[in-house]
Amino acid sequence: MNFSYWQELRMVKSNTLGAICILALTAGLSLPAHADIVMVPASSIQGDNVLFNDGTQTGTTVLGHTQSGTIVEFSGTTFGGGTTITANGGQARIEGTAEARLTSLNWHLVGGGTFNDLEFNINTVLNGRNGGGATSVNFTLYDDNLDPFAFNSYSLANGSNFFGFQGINGQSISSIYMTFIGGNGVQDVRQIRLEEVTAAVPEPSTWAMMILGFAGVGFMVYRRRGQGQALRRA
Repeated sequence: MNFSYWQELRMVKSNTLGAICILALTAGLSLPAHADIVMVPASSIQGDNVLFNDGTQTGTTVLGHTQSGTIVEFSGTTFGGGTTITANGGQARIEGTAEARLTSLNWHLVGGGTFNDLEFNINTVLNGRNGGGATSVNFTLYDDNLDPFAFNSYSLANGSNFFGFQGINGQSISSIYMTFIGGNGVQDVRQIRLEEVTAAVPEPSTWAMMILGFAGVGFMVYRRRGQGQALRRA
């Protein structure tokens, strides 16, 4: 084997390594920031109202729907261990029964969809004639991979308590579970709004990084071929 063979082999290795480095750098630049589910002010949420236009429903599960037609399924428990809850169509709220207040509530989109903005109002009566209501709430939200995000021991005041959650940097929410702590539960959960996730479209910056990476690889291949031909002519 002559010297030109080894020189060409070194150039091929060098160019291949350079192409790999360009692709790795491009991938690193185009990666999104850390995905997460965070608590946000409820007033910042923009989404569809969840409605109960079919009238009052009572059962172990009840159904609502967003203004765009997506069905939302609710279930929960009531004080004393019951599992019957009520959807009040006129007031667009989820509550327990006449005999027992809500002690937990959860919901998800029927069909497995996800959402990235969520707002709701927990209504409680701390000193009612049937005993004091819940004084705090624990939340567990699950992402689209069913990984849990816990938010515990948030105080409840008498009357309305607004909460908001948001999936950021590509994260989305598949379901939410809330447990009401202390007393005999809450009156109801109302004014539920959420924004459903649609199919993701790459950001312009991501497209730019991908194009740059492929252009770099193409240049390396072109350069390698040119150098190889020059060595063979020599």
